[in-house]
Amino acid sequence: MNTNIKYTNQDGNYITSQQVANLKFFNKEFFYNNELKMVQKYGSKGRTNNIILKGGDYYLSSDENLETIINQYASTGNYWTFFYNNQSNNLGDSYWEYLFYNKGELETKGVKVFNSEKLLIASCTIDLKTNEMDDQRKYFYGDLNIYKRNEYEYPFLSVFYDENNDVRDIYIYDDDYQSVDEFLSSDNARYFNWISHPYFHNFAPMLPISSIV
Repeated sequence: MNTNIKYTNQDGNYITSQQVANLKFFNKEFFYNNELKMVQKYGSKGRTNNIILKGGDYYLSSDENLETIINQYASTGNYWTFFYNNQSNNLGDSYWEYLFYNKGELETKGVKVFNSEKLLIASCTIDLKTNEMDDQRKYFYGDLNIYKRNEYEYPFLSVFYDENNDVRDIYIYDDDYQSVDEFLSSDNARYFNWISHPYFHNFAPMLPISSIV
């Protein structure tokens, strides 16, 4: 197995291993056969200069046991997110279920979908007791020259859904929340053609079946 290690700063920018020595917060990324396997997140302990492992993210392959991996890593840092049950489409989008552990205890579970650029395009949480979905959202990014915002990694449009997976609100970057009707009658509708983006009309399916660009 080919293993590659990369480092990023707090802003997610890649840095050299030499630059890490000058930082109080950084991430260590492990790639197996060019696929991201694990991110270890480091930071200072309290107000000291001691750098410790704070937690991280782990992406399970289909042949790994979830319980085994959780037992191996959950107690090594304050917070860990374990991504599992990966599904993908032919567009490069990836669906992951996840469990978030805080100080060794399960706190949240849910689903996240990332596009080929590793940007979050859909998410929800799942109630630990009832197993019902909550906080359903989808995100659109687009060309910065058309869909104005400060950073490419910030979504231009965020859509929020109700318990029936129908659209509840639409949020445009640096603007107010709007209903669908309010959005369609706003200036933003000139840039984002709602009718030609059916992926956002309902929360299902989370994993796109066609391009959403």
